[in-house]
Amino acid sequence: MIVGPYDFTPELFYTVAVQTLDSWRVLARGAERAPGGGTPREIAAGVLRRNAGPVLRAGHGHFWPMWPSDFGKTFAGAWGTLGEEYLRGQASLMTRESARLGRVTSCFRPGRGFDMPWWRGDNLPWLVWCWAEIKERSGRGPDADQRAALESLLGDYERRHLEPGGLVSRRVTGDWIDTIRRPSSTYNNLCVLMMLRRGRELGLSPKTDPDAFAKLLLADRWRGDHFRDHADTDAMSVDAAVAALYLRSYGPEILNPAADRLAAEKLDEPWPMRCALGAYDPKTVPLATRLAPGYHRAHWLHLGLMWLNGLKKLGRDTSRGRAAVETLIERHGHVLEAVNADGSPYRSLFISCERGLSMAASQYLELAG
Repeated sequence: MIVGPYDFTPELFYTVAVQTLDSWRVLARGAERAPGGGTPREIAAGVLRRNAGPVLRAGHGHFWPMWPSDFGKTFAGAWGTLGEEYLRGQASLMTRESARLGRVTSCFRPGRGFDMPWWRGDNLPWLVWCWAEIKERSGRGPDADQRAALESLLGDYERRHLEPGGLVSRRVTGDWIDTIRRPSSTYNNLCVLMMLRRGRELGLSPKTDPDAFAKLLLADRWRGDHFRDHADTDAMSVDAAVAALYLRSYGPEILNPAADRLAAEKLDEPWPMRCALGAYDPKTVPLATRLAPGYHRAHWLHLGLMWLNGLKKLGRDTSRGRAAVETLIERHGHVLEAVNADGSPYRSLFISCERGLSMAASQYLELAG
């Protein structure tokens, strides 16, 4: 059942209850340290191993399902810790269930895909990314049935969610920032560009030409030193610049100015990376988000680590940012989801930051090499 923008499912009620109880526990006792302790590398690897169950949990506490976009951002750094067989099995699970449902849902638990709090436009792109990474690393991509499922999902995505000859439809308002409704976010468009390119690596046949899409996206969203956040604003996007850097969406003539602008705004200080330069447009903020308005404006470790991995791919120095992340891991004895400017865990009455966030732990391992 959909009420307003929200998909009301049994999983949503369960998750809200778990998040609230977990938040109260953190407010009362503080965030626990990871069992075993060790160096930042050992803590991060331990996070992944503890979260690797029938599905790769997004977090150690209240993020009990697997999100495709979290899984995709986890993939590269998790390869050495979790191995090909496990990661291929997770991609197979998502592909099989998505073929049954006719879409890639926002979350997965064993045996079922579901949307929470709503469907997101970055779901399929990150599943395609995972299969392309599997093929690149192992030499063996999806089998014939899996490739046929991906081909069908991709064709349906293009028909339903891309404007004819254009970008992602304004009707697509969900993405990884799942407390905000951004129409045709630039982040989502960069994910689609990645999907079109990497889909071809898998032998898929998108109807949309990736080069034409890249040119159109640049013309519509690039403003000389930054990307605008979504279709209805000229405000600077943080996560679009980070995604472009991590995915290497464009050449250095675009990526270097984008990186310089984020650094000039000091968004990576004192901790990489603050999610937004300012408050979000009130039109994009659903009612429930107002219960925790600072959640997606805090400093998110996985976003900061994607930024650092993007800088690393550009050949830039990442030592200062890496040291800041390691300071947080050592201070808290865990890989946190999001922190305040003073380095304390983000807390609110109804949701506090997750501990043992898989994609942050994996992004750190990817950076550490």
